[in-house]
Amino acid sequence: MESVTTEHGLGAAPTMRVECPPNWRGEHSRSMPASKRASASKQRVMALTVIDQGASSVSNFALAFLVAHYSDAHVLGVFAILTTTYILSQGLVRSLTSDCLLTRHETDDSEMAKFERAGFLSAIMGALAVAVVLFAASTLVSPELRIAFVIFALSFPLMACQDFARYIGINRFNPAYAIWLDLAWLVLFLGVYGVLRHQGLVSLPWVYGAWATTGSAVGVYALWNHLSLRHPRQLVTFWFKSERSVGFRFAGQFLLSSSWAYVVVYLFVFIFSIAVIGQFKLAQLAFGPIAVMVAGVLTALVAVASKSFRADVSRALRFVLLGGVVTAGIQLLWMMGVYFAPVGKMTKLLGPAWPQARQLVPLIGVVFALVALSGSAAAGLRSIRAARENLHLAMVMVPILFTCCMVGGIVWGIEAAVAGLCIGYGIYAVVGWFLLVRAAHRYIPPAPGDELDIVMEVAEP
Repeated sequence: MESVTTEHGLGAAPTMRVECPPNWRGEHSRSMPASKRASASKQRVMALTVIDQGASSVSNFALAFLVAHYSDAHVLGVFAILTTTYILSQGLVRSLTSDCLLTRHETDDSEMAKFERAGFLSAIMGALAVAVVLFAASTLVSPELRIAFVIFALSFPLMACQDFARYIGINRFNPAYAIWLDLAWLVLFLGVYGVLRHQGLVSLPWVYGAWATTGSAVGVYALWNHLSLRHPRQLVTFWFKSERSVGFRFAGQFLLSSSWAYVVVYLFVFIFSIAVIGQFKLAQLAFGPIAVMVAGVLTALVAVASKSFRADVSRALRFVLLGGVVTAGIQLLWMMGVYFAPVGKMTKLLGPAWPQARQLVPLIGVVFALVALSGSAAAGLRSIRAARENLHLAMVMVPILFTCCMVGGIVWGIEAAVAGLCIGYGIYAVVGWFLLVRAAHRYIPPAPGDELDIVMEVAEP
């Protein structure tokens, strides 16, 4: 029996004892390469994580592009509601599992394997709970949404397996594994789409079903590679006891803030027509390629900054700020390129709804830039496990975002609603960075050689 003791990084926290299953060792997942946590280059990990996020999002972007290419504004509005449901479901499961895994400080594979296997099983359980809710919701939505909701509910647990396996690779400082999983999904999806297109089956249910089914196929591989059914109750209990405080706060912060931009789509249903929602969705889709890169940078910031903050707080703050400023600037440059591109060519590429959607591009570009700045602050807070500050930030900012957006939309229309989002996210960025700087100056790095955040007792045979 061995015991290891540490405190949480941000301020002193009470220790917590977690009992692990008897004879439960930390062996590696099947076929996973050796860990590179102790020696991996920051630049290499950052670059590969961005590439992985790109590979992950390209399949999503390909789906959206194909739907837009074949659909009018009304069908795009239906697709926007479906996409919003997927992002909210995935984000909730990630907050409770993957995001927690990404902030662990352990460098020893035998210790991290416990969190990986426990988190993987917990992610499956969370996704199954979401699937049950989706099945119930499918009975309440319109017939044009019902088929897609059922497809999503059936596929989501396996897609969650693929997603958590990606984060295992990132957390092991081996994003190449995550890239492989994402590219497998993309190649399978494009292959199935090619067959459907040859048969003339390009409506929303067929294309969306191809995307969800191929993601599930990769999820089956992740399930075989990482699922451990030895002592499943102890695994889930271990994860709940060790990560519940951070996980629930991450989930609360996501539901209140990160997901708010997607909840707006639901709220717009009560103000605008489905066609207007489709135009809003198409304007967002125009930022898809660059949003891939930004999402990758923000994901990598959590993993890399978590290590940097332990070495030099001031330098880590500058690193996180640089990531936010650069990504915001690139978003604005992309916005200008998209807006001034020939309308005829963009219409052929993105479908017949583009001329109307184009009018929203400048405002949405500013929103994306401000989201990058506020997102970098949130990533910094997550990297030092400052979940309480992140949650408080969301609780303060959501009413502001809601008021700015909805009042503008009700009184002046869709353009004013997006302008309200610009104002809200500008405030969000300022307040978020104020909290990050204050929290960073109170950050207490783990003592040398003392990598665990909790007290664990591992029973040996």
